[in-house]
Amino acid sequence: MRRSVSFALMCVIAFGAVLQCAHAAPEAGEAKPEDEWAAFKELSLTHENFDEEIAKHDMSAVFFYAPWCGHCKHAKPEWVKAKVLLEKDNIPLFVVNADEAENRPLAQRVGLTGFPSIFIFRKSTGLDKPTKYEGSRSAEGFASGIRKYAGPASTFLEQAPEDMMSPAREGYDHTHVSVFAFVEKEGSEEAKAFEAAADALRGDGDFFVTANLAIAKEIHDDLSVKPNTLVLHRHFDGEIAKSDKIGTKEEVLSFVDENYAAPFLAFSDMSSAVVSRVYHKDGKFNVFIHADASKKDEIKEWAQTIGSKASEHVGNTVVFDPKGDESRLKGFFGFADSVEVSVGLVDLQNSKKKFVMEESADLEKTLAFIAKVVAGEVEPTLKSAPIPATQEESVKVVVGKSFEDVVLGSGRNVLFKIYAPWCGHCKAMAPAFKELADKLEEDEEVIIAKMDGTENEIMDDRFDVRGYPALFFMNSEGKVESYNGGRTLDDMLKYIEEHKTPVSEDILKSASSAKEL
Repeated sequence: MRRSVSFALMCVIAFGAVLQCAHAAPEAGEAKPEDEWAAFKELSLTHENFDEEIAKHDMSAVFFYAPWCGHCKHAKPEWVKAKVLLEKDNIPLFVVNADEAENRPLAQRVGLTGFPSIFIFRKSTGLDKPTKYEGSRSAEGFASGIRKYAGPASTFLEQAPEDMMSPAREGYDHTHVSVFAFVEKEGSEEAKAFEAAADALRGDGDFFVTANLAIAKEIHDDLSVKPNTLVLHRHFDGEIAKSDKIGTKEEVLSFVDENYAAPFLAFSDMSSAVVSRVYHKDGKFNVFIHADASKKDEIKEWAQTIGSKASEHVGNTVVFDPKGDESRLKGFFGFADSVEVSVGLVDLQNSKKKFVMEESADLEKTLAFIAKVVAGEVEPTLKSAPIPATQEESVKVVVGKSFEDVVLGSGRNVLFKIYAPWCGHCKAMAPAFKELADKLEEDEEVIIAKMDGTENEIMDDRFDVRGYPALFFMNSEGKVESYNGGRTLDDMLKYIEEHKTPVSEDILKSASSAKEL
């Protein structure tokens, strides 16, 4: 399953969590405050001792950081406190400065995508298969979250604890689930499959195994079960899901994933465990609704049925976004204030295309709209600044609506920069980029172009923006690749010379005629 979501999408839909520091170096001239990290020294590992130290422990956790990263600085003292809290559990905490060149292979090995990133290493699952920690970054949050990965993943129940279903019990999280496996006996094949699934789902809920079928009545008065039954209790809304088969580890995982999230949620209701299940429905559209907060309950009555009524084409959960200054969807989809209840569709895993219903929505209209989108009868919405009337500068300005003509359809070699006006790295490279365009302005085989990524979108997945600036080179034959070379004039000139391909005579004549006009 494809897990990457475009940078722009993630910035918009990241359920209120603070974005991690981008994997980039500090601005030119910015000091690296190594003295601020003195408390980390005793926890530090390097590429030389990492494998040896991790292998000494059944379980450990490692905090990958960069000294210039603001979020790392905030989490640093909490990590040091958490180390003390976990000493009695014999779970050591370490840190790795992934910004050091010698340690970067370690970061690549674990799949580091941003700072800070925390990984849990367990011998039971293989030290070469670390688990990324996604929980709270307070000292207590670190400690309780990491403890969940120690010991058995599930609890065997002879009898139901008095507070088993109580929101007041220790460790209860209203965004999580409780999952029960009713088995014939402890240690059965079904129990082992459930334990394996619970181990893969650590941190996402509470998992129980029991041969006492009477415990079902403690979950819900009307619940009755037979041996080899799965039951999921969703803490958020109290709903119960049941499967008359436990099956394999994979079948348990599928059952939990399908029933984990409620069918209607607001952004404020979403935890990382919920988000991973709501947005990662490969090949299905996510449905978003934008309306006044006062209409939320009214809309919920019909919107929560969309996932089941159109299950072949959309995910299980509809996400609600209230109108207002803090709306996360209005700008992303381009919703109009004049529409009372707006609906937007996007397949967050496979496409950048977004679809917006122009009329105010209800259940019947929304289901009809989904069917039209699936049938290809609705044009995607494209965010675009106005097309420039003229191109006065050597760096050609591209907008969403001109991308096809200026870049894809040019038939020429194009070095294309996508930037953000507020981006320091973008500003730093702008002079060299303009100098490059000035130098190549008379070369009709080459186009140097730029686009403001905050004001425009493109639908071509080959241009996958994960940070700013993002540079791409498309040769005259249409082959696209990311440009990751140096950003000096000489570096870019050399790259273009080595990668450009011949341009057809017809294209050259057309370009020459256009320049004369």
